[in-house]
Amino acid sequence: MFQGIYTAIITPFQNGKVDEKKLEELVSCQIKAGVSGVVPCGTTGEFLFLTPSEQTRIIEICSSVCKGKAEVIAGTGAVSTEETISQTNLAQKAGATAALVINPWYVKPSQEGLYQHYKKVSENTDLPIVIYNNPSRTGVAMTADTLVRLMDCPAIQGYKDSSSNFVMVSDLKKQLGNRLSLLAGNDEPLAAFLAMGGDGGILVVSNVAPSHFVELMDFWRSGDLPQFKAQWMKVFPLLMALGRESNPAPIKYAMTLVHDVSPENRLPFASLQASTKAAIEVALRDLRLWEPLTVVRKHEF
Repeated sequence: MFQGIYTAIITPFQNGKVDEKKLEELVSCQIKAGVSGVVPCGTTGEFLFLTPSEQTRIIEICSSVCKGKAEVIAGTGAVSTEETISQTNLAQKAGATAALVINPWYVKPSQEGLYQHYKKVSENTDLPIVIYNNPSRTGVAMTADTLVRLMDCPAIQGYKDSSSNFVMVSDLKKQLGNRLSLLAGNDEPLAAFLAMGGDGGILVVSNVAPSHFVELMDFWRSGDLPQFKAQWMKVFPLLMALGRESNPAPIKYAMTLVHDVSPENRLPFASLQASTKAAIEVALRDLRLWEPLTVVRKHEF
C-alpha cells in the first residue's frame, strides 16, 4: 500500500541536457529526508518534453539511488493504450517499483474507454499501477464507479487525485477501505485530503522542503492534531507562492535558490514574473530554507 509523502521530482537540466549528477543529488536528499518515494517523469518532471531515452535514463538514476530505500513510481502515461503499456514495461526494466498512469489527454475517452484502457494496461504489465486523475490537464475525469469497477484488476493499487473532489475520496475509502491507496495530487488541499480519507500525497513542494512534509505526515499519523495544524500553517505560504504560476516553473526557481539547480525549463514554459519570484523568496526565507546573499563592501579610506 502506498502511504506518506512521495515527491514528484523535477528534471534538472544543464545546457539543454538532463543534469544526471544533480538528479542523483536531489534524489539522495529526498531519501535522507525520509520520503516514501519519488515520482520521476511526471508533470513536474516535464515528461512531455523528454525523449524516450531521457525518460529511461531518469528512471534508471532514480531507481539506482532509491534501491531498497524508497519507492520509484515512474510516470508512464501516454495518449494511446499501446504506448502506455510500452512505456510502463520500459520503466520496469529501468528499475521502477510502480507506474503512475495519467488518463489519456486530448482524446477525452468515455468512462468505458477509461475502464478498458486501464484494464488492458494492468493485464499487460507487471508493475503496480497508480491511476492519475487530473481533469484540468487531460480534459476527462474518472468517476468513483469506474474506479470501483477497476478493482477487479489486482495490479491497480493506487489512485492519485488532482480533481479536488473530496467527496469522491471519502466515498472510495468507505467502499474500498485499504484496497486502493488514495494520494493527493495537488499540494494545497493536502490537509483536507487526508481528513477526508487520503493516505498521503504526491507533492511538488516536497522537492524543496521534504523534511517539513515528512514531519507533517508523522504528526497526522500519530494523531497530534495541534502539531499538524501548526506545521500546516508553517508551510502553507510556500504552497501558495509555488501555485502562483503553472507547475513546474515555480518549483524550478525555488530549487535554483536552495539546491543550485539550473533554472532551465523546456518551452513552452517561460520565465517567472518578478512578483512570483519575490513571493517564493519570502516563503523560503521564512522557512529558513534560503537566505539572500549579502554583499559586504569594505570602507575605502
